[in-house]
Amino acid sequence: MADGAASLLPTAGYDGEDRISALHDDLLCAIISRLSVTDAARTTALSPRWCHLWRSTPLALDDVHLHESVRDAVVPRILADHPGPFRAVRLAECRSASLDHELAEWPRLLATKGIQKLALVNKHAQAQHTFSPLPADILRCASLQSISLSFWTFPVDLSDVFLPKLQSLNMTRVDMSDHDLECLLAVSPVLKIIVLARNKPKHVHLRSQSLQCVVIGRSAVKEVAVMETPLLDRLILLDPPRVVGGAGMRVKFACAPNLRVLGYLEPRGHKLQIGDHVIEPNMKASPGTVVPSVKILALKVNFGVLGEVNMLARFLRCFPNVDTLHIESLRHDPFVAGYDPTGEYHAKFWQEVSPIKCLRSHVKRMVFHKYRGYQNEFEFLKFIAKGALELQSLVLVPREENFALRHEMDEMIDGLGCPRFREWTSKVLLVLTKVDVAFSLKEASDLTVDDPFPCSMHG
Repeated sequence: MADGAASLLPTAGYDGEDRISALHDDLLCAIISRLSVTDAARTTALSPRWCHLWRSTPLALDDVHLHESVRDAVVPRILADHPGPFRAVRLAECRSASLDHELAEWPRLLATKGIQKLALVNKHAQAQHTFSPLPADILRCASLQSISLSFWTFPVDLSDVFLPKLQSLNMTRVDMSDHDLECLLAVSPVLKIIVLARNKPKHVHLRSQSLQCVVIGRSAVKEVAVMETPLLDRLILLDPPRVVGGAGMRVKFACAPNLRVLGYLEPRGHKLQIGDHVIEPNMKASPGTVVPSVKILALKVNFGVLGEVNMLARFLRCFPNVDTLHIESLRHDPFVAGYDPTGEYHAKFWQEVSPIKCLRSHVKRMVFHKYRGYQNEFEFLKFIAKGALELQSLVLVPREENFALRHEMDEMIDGLGCPRFREWTSKVLLVLTKVDVAFSLKEASDLTVDDPFPCSMHG
């Protein structure tokens, strides 16, 4: 046995017998697969048998585990020497220019190595603000089940791309066209999850017989159209484009019969369309202006702006069967034209607005995020108290600087002089004293998480 194997043997009471080499090949392969890629490669120095074992073991290659001084040389060598398959490959630190120099055919080799999970982060292009074209061969890896791409320009030719096993697609800062995205959906017949963050498509048209979760965040998307998605369970929208002269993101629903989770809708940033109907503030509810499947709904609204408050009420009428409602209170954004707070209280609006079906008959749990204790927020709570007949819990999640809200809420409730409201709040109201509300794109796209909108319960 080679000297390098000494570290693998027990030192105390060592009797000279090579017990590790006596193990079955399957067990040794399992051991190698759990080593870092460099330690796994080092086992080839032990004996010809170990060299065979390394080459026959599915590996996980993550270049973050490699020392910077050898990273650009070691990665091409492993890709060239190991025949595959690779369980996972993550290249976040290697420079694509170095890969091209050391191993020009690296994209083709990746495509032939049976990779199941692939993450390519063009980190150095990010620093230079010039994204490199994604090698088209990357998308010819038929074994891919999950792919994550960051800081790339999309290849032009997708004509011969087919991803029969791809279930998860995550793209961050990828320069691609509307057509590129539609093509990807079309060639991914079992795709379940797609996450788009800070990408270039202006129009996201969703047509997929397999898609279950879509997350779109911080992108300059002008339109999201849910066209033919019979299995879509959740649509998560984060930070829509700022409203400038009435522009924003149009969210269209044509066919989403099983959509269960939706948010965050924002009156200041979203124009909602259901079927052929663009939702306007004073529009009456009708069968053609509702999405009855939604059970968990999240909205963001500035309660100091009457126009937003009006649209909040109208949005709620579009989802009559919601049983969990998340409301986040927004501060005024001076960069959003036409949405200046009036400084007036909207008590009269909530006194005159007609009952809202989801609040009256379905909502059992409501979470009010970033509650500040403003009068207009309180007026909305009074409206909830008057009409939410099925409500079982109302959770107020204060901003971090407002942990004393429990005391302030008690004073406001007592000031109303309304025993009925006091009785209602004593049954359903919980003001959190510890807040853990970090939003995670990973959790939002995790289909095992029933409610992806964050709120850890610490009362």
